Amino acid sequence: MSKKVAIIGAGPSGLVTAKTLLHHFRGTFSPIIFDSQDKVGGLWSGHSPKVNAPVTLDPRMRTNLSRFTVAFSDLAWESVISGDVPTFPQAIQVGEYLACYAERYIPAHVLRLGCRVVRTIRRVEDGGEPKWNVQWVRESAVKAQQEYGLLDDGVSSEDFDLIVIASGYFAQQYIPDIPGLKQFQGQIIHSSSLHYKREELLSNETKDVNGTVVVVGGSMSGVEAASAVALHQSSSTLSTNGIPHTQETKVHHIHSRPFWTLPTYLPHESPDGSPSFLPLDLAMYDLGRRPPGPIEYTLGPIPEERAVKMNSYFHSLLGSDYEKYAHMDSPHGAEVTIQPPWVAIGNDYAEFVRHGAIQTSMGRVTSMHSDPDTKKSSIQYEGPGGVTKTIENVAAVIMATGFTPYKSLSLLPDEVLTTLEYSKADPFSPLILDKGGTIRSEIPDVGFVGFYRGPYWGVMEMQARFLGKLWSGDNGFCETDQKQSLRSLRLAGLDRGQFPMADYVGLMESFAKDLDISRSALQGDTRSGPAIPARYLYGDTPDTQSEVEKTLDALRDALVPSREVAQEGAASAIFRALHGTWKSMQTGRREISGSLAFYPRYPTTSYDREYVCVDTYLDPAGREQMQDNMWFMRLVEVGSDIATPRIETWSSGLTDRLSAGQLTQVWELMPLYREAKDGEGIGDYVISAKSVDLASGVEYLYTFHFKGVSILSWECVQVGVKNNGKNYCYIRD
Repeated sequence: MSKKVAIIGAGPSGLVTAKTLLHHFRGTFSPIIFDSQDKVGGLWSGHSPKVNAPVTLDPRMRTNLSRFTVAFSDLAWESVISGDVPTFPQAIQVGEYLACYAERYIPAHVLRLGCRVVRTIRRVEDGGEPKWNVQWVRESAVKAQQEYGLLDDGVSSEDFDLIVIASGYFAQQYIPDIPGLKQFQGQIIHSSSLHYKREELLSNETKDVNGTVVVVGGSMSGVEAASAVALHQSSSTLSTNGIPHTQETKVHHIHSRPFWTLPTYLPHESPDGSPSFLPLDLAMYDLGRRPPGPIEYTLGPIPEERAVKMNSYFHSLLGSDYEKYAHMDSPHGAEVTIQPPWVAIGNDYAEFVRHGAIQTSMGRVTSMHSDPDTKKSSIQYEGPGGVTKTIENVAAVIMATGFTPYKSLSLLPDEVLTTLEYSKADPFSPLILDKGGTIRSEIPDVGFVGFYRGPYWGVMEMQARFLGKLWSGDNGFCETDQKQSLRSLRLAGLDRGQFPMADYVGLMESFAKDLDISRSALQGDTRSGPAIPARYLYGDTPDTQSEVEKTLDALRDALVPSREVAQEGAASAIFRALHGTWKSMQTGRREISGSLAFYPRYPTTSYDREYVCVDTYLDPAGREQMQDNMWFMRLVEVGSDIATPRIETWSSGLTDRLSAGQLTQVWELMPLYREAKDGEGIGDYVISAKSVDLASGVEYLYTFHFKGVSILSWECVQVGVKNNGKNYCYIRD
């Protein structure tokens, strides 16, 4: 007789758990998935906002890890999206992926959607096996009655042999209790709701030209929120005024500790030494970066020596120029380098910081104040060294303060939480679990999948496999020292790092060892290339093997510098690094100096990113003059109806500055090569591009000199034009 398994949550972790139990342990388990929403996908489902709605995501937001990591082993993105697959899918596309996964692998009778679990009870009677009584209410009584034959009202319940908590960390928004918060007269918005309330927030903010939007909280959501507000302000200024201008800083980002901001593409060298820009996860999770020998999983406080090594890695990877604006540091630089690095991902943040659109401060908010007479509000925060500072005239506060998992855990009985060493005072590590965050030997009939922060799709798939193997009786439970390592993390303070289980590659390899999974080779060498889910196939059927091969073939192409994904990375790297203002020098028949500024704005339909470009020159009297036309630069990446990847330039006249313009150039990118400079270290690259002016037929050659991920200088040369040809050189203003 099969074991009944209750799975709480129909997000990625709940779906992969049900799929694993059904298809890899046929006849052993009978899973049922409960979810309060009316469709699968969890955070990615794209449900509409409502009162007390679960946390959701902006449908247009792109993943910050590539499609190779944000996927399961046995469903290729090529089977979900027709045509070109974006390297960084949008949230709405991830929702489509999960819906396709459920349709392919999970029978309808397994899903109890619109059913919100309110309580679970664990019973052990007469020395028998424990039973779980799961109690739930229907979010939609009509739907529940029609599809599941449930009662019209009240609480329904059912007994199960096993239970899986798959509702994750991001169950509830967290807003700290700051003195004066309730009396604050400006707007207060959690970062996860910004996409729904952005227009309301920013239209209110623009009523007072001096009002400041304060973003509280570092890491991922803080960088995303600050960048989103800065982009809105840049785009609004351009649309409203026609002629861009630098406005007073309106975004103030307060973060509590140092962190690095990484762009989505990073420089990487293949085994033969060929450089390219790869998606950051493909570069950072490369198995070749690990020491020779077996890959061990590291868990626990990060030693000083390793912290220094990790910070040095980011320094060498990103380059010293980018580090000035992307490594949010305290004044005590020598001290913070020994702290474990925290990381955020964002393409625009560092450049917004560079030219002052985002002002950063390290510290913790201590109080908020509102004057009922003037309607003015302020925020006080304590910076390094205990110095208290004040931000005046605050129009709005965005709380990028993360989430708490307590709502997910509140479903479990108190005695179970006690056994799991539950701590509501520690959202970082609220439970002490063994075996990669899946289980405790004292109570092995409750499992956890996806209760983990990090690049988690591959990990949650491994967790589901481990539970299936354990519960099917194929694997005896072997105690490890992971519980003690997690206990040490609770006491480690600044030394515990950003995530409790941060060693993604080590964790994947540890599970593979426990499950007897052989890692697939990419180019004949199993020890090279990134650790992605498709390299760890569990069970082999014709259908799953076909899906795996689709993903691995796409990955092999992505790792070749001359292929499309590498070209996309180069285009993205150039486009991102041009943000800001450059001093220009035109040479030819006469020399003319001036400047060229790239102002970001919301992109035109079918494009991923866009700049309004303003070209100025100094007249003979030394006065700055604008050129006769304004032009635009647009980036299109994979997944558009336009041939990809590519950078385009468009021209627009003075009479209609911000019209769509007329296409003038399409850039053709060439592979990276290392720039030969005596005494220079790793990270000096050159990317060249060529284009033809569609009106005049004049050819242009662009050369960009990179240090890490920053462009230090670049040139534009008219090819084949003698005497009257114009050449341009640009350096940072």
